[in-house]
Amino acid sequence: MKKIVLFILLLSNINISFSQNILQIDDKTISLAEFENIFYKNNYNDTIDKQYLDEYIELFINFKLKVLEAESLYMDTISTFIKELDGYKEQLAKPYLRNKEFDDLMIKEAYDRMLFDVKASHILIKVNEESIVSDNEAFKKAKSIRNEIINKKISFSDAAKKYSEDPSAQNNGGDLGFFTAFMMVYDFESAVYELEINEISKPIKTKYGYHLIKLFDKRKALGEIQVAHIMFKKNKNTSDNSNAKEKINEIYTKLKDGEDFAELAERFSEDRSTAVKGGRLPPFGVGKMVPEFEEIAFSLNKPAEYSKPFETDFGWHIISLINKNDIPSFNDVKKEIMNKISRDSRGELSKISLYEKLKDNYKVKNNVNNFKKLRKLAYKNVKLSNWDGINDIDSEVLFYIDSLEILVSDFVTYVLLNQKNETDFDILYQDYVNVKLLSHEKNMLSFKYPEYKALLNEYREGILLFDITNQNVWNKAVNDTVGLNQYFIDNQQNYMWDDRVEASIYTCSNKTIASRVKFQLFLSQSNDKILKNINKESPLNLQIQSDTFEENDNVYIQKSEKKLGLNSDIVLDDGSVVLVYVKNKIPATNKDLSDVRGKVISDYQSYLENRWLDKLRKKYTIKINKEVLYSLVKN
Repeated sequence: MKKIVLFILLLSNINISFSQNILQIDDKTISLAEFENIFYKNNYNDTIDKQYLDEYIELFINFKLKVLEAESLYMDTISTFIKELDGYKEQLAKPYLRNKEFDDLMIKEAYDRMLFDVKASHILIKVNEESIVSDNEAFKKAKSIRNEIINKKISFSDAAKKYSEDPSAQNNGGDLGFFTAFMMVYDFESAVYELEINEISKPIKTKYGYHLIKLFDKRKALGEIQVAHIMFKKNKNTSDNSNAKEKINEIYTKLKDGEDFAELAERFSEDRSTAVKGGRLPPFGVGKMVPEFEEIAFSLNKPAEYSKPFETDFGWHIISLINKNDIPSFNDVKKEIMNKISRDSRGELSKISLYEKLKDNYKVKNNVNNFKKLRKLAYKNVKLSNWDGINDIDSEVLFYIDSLEILVSDFVTYVLLNQKNETDFDILYQDYVNVKLLSHEKNMLSFKYPEYKALLNEYREGILLFDITNQNVWNKAVNDTVGLNQYFIDNQQNYMWDDRVEASIYTCSNKTIASRVKFQLFLSQSNDKILKNINKESPLNLQIQSDTFEENDNVYIQKSEKKLGLNSDIVLDDGSVVLVYVKNKIPATNKDLSDVRGKVISDYQSYLENRWLDKLRKKYTIKINKEVLYSLVKN
């Protein structure tokens, strides 16, 4: 059955409309579908006529010629190319390498939990991960403590202080405050959200050990809030913090008198990292601040509303509300939740579900005899992390994925790289099967998903296009100094100075200032002296710009007579006056390469590219199916 499905998938990826080829370059054919895939990504015109298509197909041919030339030079076999493409492959494959049904359930579950905040306490009994005895003892101890609490021999809080190995329990009785999804490890979070209020869980195992959890409250999520605060720090060296309290009360009085919160924060707050921003803190949700701060912050309802002074372990505060936001809609946060899942302990569950899906999609057949032989040789030594991998069945098949053979030698290499103390051979084997299933699925993506194949090919051709163009055009234009100089000499007529004038432009604030400037010029004063004399009263009286100008460089040079000496006044609409004083006239002449190097390099690149494309068009035979091309005409 699976082979039939695979065959159908393979067929679906073949362009069965052979007559619909739009272009042929030598023996390489480009289908209409391939052309359309690129064409419509770059064209949003409502009108597409024959002229536009003729122009576009020529650009497309240039692109394909460069890629074909790169392939003919085996540039797609170079290690740097392969490494770069592999990097893109990994990124492009990610959306396809998931169990979508499972992930969608996880996303929905996480969102449903985000709609509620939960308040819980816990008791932690740590586990030594390397000892089964310790695990059993921890479980029994947690179970015994639970019985004590249920039988009312001790309160949950007192039991936390007495037994919990979470150091904070001595002060808070195990109280974790309010929290929501993604703030605890997944197993812990799931246990909390499945409890009824005042219910105590059975021992729950996480990577930290065994937990007993009691749910105290569950409420509609408060969402996210942003506030500003003014703070005076406590003196850690004394229990007397009356000075901080007096300061905050004085600020509170100023606020009630109408003074601005942000200005007071900037002037007085001792949290200097936020004071410069008017006391503004980054947005936060539940469980991100100390409970006293969080409770007061969320009690504010209107923007600019501020609290009374209150105390935390850090000091005395006043909070002002900036804004509050409810939990966003599911569609707005779906992508963000998926990213969190990939980084959360849920991510491992997502991987496991993918492996299970792959085992359903492909037939995994173990070669039992070879597995048993290898296991007998390796099991004990792998556990001790000293197996040397020596065996006599390296070349034999260990298992099959459909018709794909996985050799014993491949698995042995994997074991040698991954064995360590207490590593279980059987677990390594299952991990390796998963690795090969994932690798096989990656190799099948192009057959199963035409859109993935098309996108991957775009990246492949894009890298080749860049590499070969860089080699033949961009780098060559920069590094080929002999060729660049010769091109500049051969095309000197394109790099000429027009007639120029060496001049100073005086922008005067009014006619009186203009008259004073003229008098200073009559006295042959330097521009520095003129500027100093005229701008004594105001720096806006006069601005001077001195340079060598082509006519089109400056509008005032264009408007002047361009005669030597002082030209006629140019009076502007606002009453200001512009004077142009021409010191010298410079006739048209050749530019030096240093004057126009950037422009020459750009032109040389265009020259090299055009010459290169001419060679490619002579080298390859090009046939355009105009009938198919013009089928894209749209009025």
